Amino acid sequence: MLWIARITVGLGFLFSLLMGVQTFFMPEVSAVTLGLGTDLPALGFNTFRADIGAFFLAAAVFAGLGLFAGRPGAIYGAALLYGLALTGRIIGVVMAGAPEGITTPIIVEAVLVLFFVFGARTLKR
Repeated sequence: MLWIARITVGLGFLFSLLMGVQTFFMPEVSAVTLGLGTDLPALGFNTFRADIGAFFLAAAVFAGLGLFAGRPGAIYGAALLYGLALTGRIIGVVMAGAPEGITTPIIVEAVLVLFFVFGARTLKR
């Protein structure tokens, strides 16, 4: 079980790290990937780079602390971030309906929450 937990947290760590780095250095690519398109003004791209990049990199830091620094409780921070994002998506679907393509991000965020909670609980032992 320990190796499965390390692998699942490692996958979440890599995903978060790569998305954060991509968002910091190629916000146009990330904006398209995340469904925002490229019609953001300069300040919009700056805000997207800062806020969304920070979200992904914070999740990577929490997962990394659990994996590499022996602090598995920190992994709950990553689970919390993705859990809040998932909550926001569900609220959006309830309040405004389900936009095209919403299934994939909901599944990704739910799986990441499960990976991180499983990893934090298992690595704590």
